[in-house]
Order: sequence, then structure tokens, then C-alpha cells
Amino acid sequence: MSDNSNKQNKNQDNNAQSSNDQDNKNQNGQKARYRSFVVDGTRYRTQLTEKFKNRKKWDNPHKGMVYSEFPGTVIKVDVEEGDDISKGDRLYIYEAMKMKNRAYSPVGGTVREVRIQEDDVIRKGNLLFVIE
Repeated sequence: MSDNSNKQNKNQDNNAQSSNDQDNKNQNGQKARYRSFVVDGTRYRTQLTEKFKNRKKWDNPHKGMVYSEFPGTVIKVDVEEGDDISKGDRLYIYEAMKMKNRAYSPVGGTVREVRIQEDDVIRKGNLLFVIE
């Protein structure tokens, strides 16, 4: 009887192993490859699809165009057309939700257009500056 119970245990182990192998295979029957990443100290495992791997990588086509991120009122504009600026230079100060906020240049270059002035009310998504 002990031989039968040993055989049953081995069969159960083999069945468990084969089901794990099936879980680790993707839709094409190939062995699945997982990626790990950490968010807030927790490690996650995920599988990347071929569609994701073959996607066109996103690149900002309008690197020198500065859009407003929040609606508000312009308090001060720190640059003028023709100014040479560096990445990180302050462009303007605005008030939104009774808080003064500052906006900085995402790129370095020459300011080609300034589309705001003091006391303008701006909406989210408005084009404010063009930098080349």
C-alpha cells in the first residue's frame, strides 16, 4: 500500500509540474519571459506582449512648445521674444487655485514666440511659448 501512495504522490507532483509548465508558456507554446519592476518597494512580475515590444516609441514632437498645465492668471512673464534661455530657466509665474506657481523651460534655445502677458487668464492646454 505504501508503494501505491508513493506512486500517487509522484503522479500528483508530475501533474503539478506540468500545469506550472503550461502556466509558464505563452499563447504560441513558447516559454514565457517575465520582466520584474519595483513600485514603492513592492516587486511585480509581468509579461510583455509582442505588440508592446514592437510598438513605436513615443517622442515628443513639439519639444520647444510650452503649453499651460493648469488654468490660472499670469502674474509675471520672465522672458521676451529673442531671449536665449537654458533648460530649467523660469518662463513665467501664474496663480492657480490661490497659489503662485512657476513654470520652467523644458528645453534650451531662443524664445521665438511669447503668447501671454501679465494679467492674462490662461486655460489648460493653451500654447504659451515657442522655443527653438
